[in-house]
Amino acid sequence: MEEHDIPKPTLLDDTEEVLGEPSFELLIKDGVPVVSGSYFIQPPLSAVSAEWDAAHENRLNVRANDGSEWIADNVPRSGRVSVVLHPVDGVHPAYATKAL
Repeated sequence: MEEHDIPKPTLLDDTEEVLGEPSFELLIKDGVPVVSGSYFIQPPLSAVSAEWDAAHENRLNVRANDGSEWIADNVPRSGRVSVVLHPVDGVHPAYATKAL
């Protein structure tokens, strides 16, 4: 398999509006989290680790590159699915709306 360099994400200026709702997603293939990539938050977040929660069946715990903790519930352990993650400690700064 040929290796390719992954380009760094292009960041928006602080004055540019980010359209749509922010989300942080992770791909799961047959119960195995794919820990890589950047997602639809400004500045971009990347998953650095993911593991199944021993206390809650079908819950995935994820740590982002900024140290924040995220979860996804009701995650199937077979097939291929992209799950939306939610911050464990309430609201992540990327979800905060700027005062106009």
